[in-house]
Formats: sequence, C-alpha cells, structure tokens
Amino acid sequence: MRNITLNVFVISGLLGFGGLYYYSGEVENHYKANADRYLKASLEKISSWEVSDLKSELGKETLAEVSDQQLQELTASYRHLGAFTDMDEPTFSRLSGALSILNHPPKLSYSSNVRFEHGSAIMTATLTLENQHFKYYNLNLGAPANN
Repeated sequence: MRNITLNVFVISGLLGFGGLYYYSGEVENHYKANADRYLKASLEKISSWEVSDLKSELGKETLAEVSDQQLQELTASYRHLGAFTDMDEPTFSRLSGALSILNHPPKLSYSSNVRFEHGSAIMTATLTLENQHFKYYNLNLGAPANN
C-alpha cells in the first residue's frame, strides 16, 4: 500500500511539474516578441538617465514603493554608462513564467547582456502588464562577468 501511495505521489508531482514547464513555455512564446521590443525601446528611453524617463517606464506597484530620491540616486549611479546601443537576445526565466499562473498581472523576468556607449552591463528585469502594456516591476544593471 505504501508503494502505491508513493508512486501516485511521484507521478502526480511529475505531471504537475511537466504541466508547469509546458505552461511556462506557452507564456514565453506569447510575450516574447513584445517583451523584446519593449526592452529595447524602454532601455533607449531610460538611458537618458533622467528620473522622469525612468518613472514613465515603472509600474504602479514599483512607483508606490520608491521615492524620487531613490530614483535620483539610481539614475546617477547608471549615468556613466551613457546611451543604450544594443543588447543580446533576452533570456526568459521559465520560473517566472510558471509562477505567472499565480500572479495577475503576470510578472515576467528576463536577463540579457546590454551595451551602452561607455560600457556594458548584465540586465535583469521583471516586467508587469498595465493596460495591456509592459512596465518595469524591477530593473537592475549589474557589472558584467570578467571572462
């Protein structure tokens, strides 16, 4: 009897994880083209490193949590990078896709190598949807790894 219960539990877990993996792939395919376009266009706008440009791309939830002073400090810390020039194809986080089943609106995470006129960075971004348009829930530009 214990083996049957264990087998049912293992099979149920595998089906559940397989279903979430499939669902996350569908989420990735659904949003990919628009997310890629949004990331490039928004990084071009944000890389003016003006607080007003950054604020216009942040979601309501994020704006409720950060002060103008924090945004001022953030833009000042990234200003040395200069204007956005290019980025590698963003990598979608399948975990965020799977967890999007629990979030409305979904929060989708991407990462990419991003190039600016005076350097490069590793971007990690979590996007959310507001009125059928992407907005940043979270954005981080980190130092690229040394190869």
